[in-house]
Amino acid sequence: MAGISKVNPAAVASNVEMVGKDIQFFTVDYVNTNTSTGIDGAQMATHRTIAASGTIVAIGPMLDSNTQQTFAVEGTDTIVAATLQAAIRALGTVDSVNLGSATVTDTKLGILTAAAVS
Repeated sequence: MAGISKVNPAAVASNVEMVGKDIQFFTVDYVNTNTSTGIDGAQMATHRTIAASGTIVAIGPMLDSNTQQTFAVEGTDTIVAATLQAAIRALGTVDSVNLGSATVTDTKLGILTAAAVS
């Protein structure tokens, strides 16, 4: 009996999205916003700035002593990290929190077992 050879795909895909569109990930380091999480706070002002640049698909929890948060947005080049960083820094001081030294770093969806968030 003849067998069937499978040739496609040639390899298992990695770093792909299955939600209809590619997704871009980046992490915002607010430096310190854990006391400014209200509707008029620094965290919400940052979320609005991100939403003005692209469609937010997911927002991760606050990490690293409540200073960092990872976002997912639709598209692979929707957000330019340096441009978003400048926009967040331009917010200045919001609710007594200075966002002037916030950073934005492009990232991928990858979680080390030792760094898994529960």
